[in-house]
Amino acid sequence: KQLPKDEVESLVIQTEGVKSLIGCLHAVTAAREKPHPEIRENETKPAPRKRADSTCPIPDGLPKTQEELEEEEAARMPDSPFTRLLRSKGRHPAWYSQAPDHETD
Repeated sequence: KQLPKDEVESLVIQTEGVKSLIGCLHAVTAAREKPHPEIRENETKPAPRKRADSTCPIPDGLPKTQEELEEEEAARMPDSPFTRLLRSKGRHPAWYSQAPDHETD
């Protein structure tokens, strides 16, 4: 069998040298000739769904408790006098850069 031209071109672009290109081609042909048996088993048997998974979403980000906020505040490094001065004047330190208001290309 021959690979489509697009797949061969993408393999050539992705590989950095002749040896790695040959290795990639061998791996692709081996994968096409002998698919892994576990892959076939997974394709034929759909995964059983649990009722709890579909009815109750898992929260991805819970708000921090007051104790956690206090721990983080206590663990912070104290500000230097220079940083406090810059904050009082409304300027940021030289090492700090604000996120842009708009996207740049």
